[in-house]
Amino acid sequence: MTTIAVVGGGAAGLVAAIFAASDGADVLLIERTADGGRKILISGGGRCNVLPSVLAPERFVTDSAGHLLRAMLKAWPLHEQQAFFENDLHIPLALEDESGKLFPASNRARDVRDGLVSFARERGVRFQFGTRVDGLQPDDAGWIVRTSTGDIPAAAVILATGGLSVPATGSDGIGLQVAAGLGHRMIDPYAALTPLLGDTRSRHDALSGVSLHVRLRAKSATGTAEAHGGFLFTHRGYSGPSVLDVSHIVTRTGNATVRAQWSSLDAAAWNREFETPSAPVATLIGRHVPTRLGAQLMLEAGVPADRRTSSLRRTERTSLIECLTSYALPVTGDEGFKKAEVTGGGVALDEVDLRTLESKRHPRLYLCGEILDAFGPIGGHNFAWAWATGRAAGRAAARPSP
Repeated sequence: MTTIAVVGGGAAGLVAAIFAASDGADVLLIERTADGGRKILISGGGRCNVLPSVLAPERFVTDSAGHLLRAMLKAWPLHEQQAFFENDLHIPLALEDESGKLFPASNRARDVRDGLVSFARERGVRFQFGTRVDGLQPDDAGWIVRTSTGDIPAAAVILATGGLSVPATGSDGIGLQVAAGLGHRMIDPYAALTPLLGDTRSRHDALSGVSLHVRLRAKSATGTAEAHGGFLFTHRGYSGPSVLDVSHIVTRTGNATVRAQWSSLDAAAWNREFETPSAPVATLIGRHVPTRLGAQLMLEAGVPADRRTSSLRRTERTSLIECLTSYALPVTGDEGFKKAEVTGGGVALDEVDLRTLESKRHPRLYLCGEILDAFGPIGGHNFAWAWATGRAAGRAAARPSP
């Protein structure tokens, strides 16, 4: 029996190894760290958001054709992925109603990582931890995997090395280097789903720790994005789901405008609010946004803290509504790959076969997970991508060569 080498023991690699072994292949998983799956362990604040309750392909980002991405996602429907975790891995999932996310009922990310590793071992997958892969060499019989512990022959290779995000978990970008070296068309990698920075001496210092739900609109010369959800002022800038979901617009150009609507009220609704007779403006604002933020917005709009609606000037109202509904965040940069949840860019999707994830340039080489040019919003979508592409690559690699 010939060996299939899976390079990378994260979400996509573990699932690829499981399905290749389940289809009868001899599988060796090669992983740089001592235990693998470290991004799984830190995801969801240590709880691991395994899946979204509803998949949103339209919210994924790629420079490749959208139909390619959608087809890859649909190859393993969401309900089948959930059944895999609950029925095969015996990890019951629980829906968090407020967020629409599926977590392990135990709220322990370790149960997910350990469950995948244990199931892979049951299916016959062999693990080689603590091994760095330095390159791939095509061979008459398939591939030679160059590693820190010696060369490993393989009939097929599945590259599931991830990208560059959270390098402390073992993501060193070697798979991107290997794929580029083998001639694949690459989209320059960029940090995605990462917090944004503000001026450390800015007017927002006093807002650190304030959180709320907002709507954000980011725009640059190369693209736009909108998101709504949690927002957090930090001591360095801005974080929360809404910020992470638009951050790629900033990271790709370094020159983007991010505007915030601080509540569900639009300009017309705020105009109606301020028509309330002789009401304290601060009180009206405080019904919809945190008190500290409301006071700061009034200050920036030039509205005295004790102003009442009966004496609110037209220019003050206009300025205040602009601050409440289209506030330009003073963004100075981003946290980069160090805190990015995923890597944008990577191998262009049209470089692989739509159904099998096999490279169109090199037979018996498969690419899956974060190494590919696609990422989704936070909330389990990127795990859904990893599980779906990992399964497709694993099953295809296990099939005999024609």
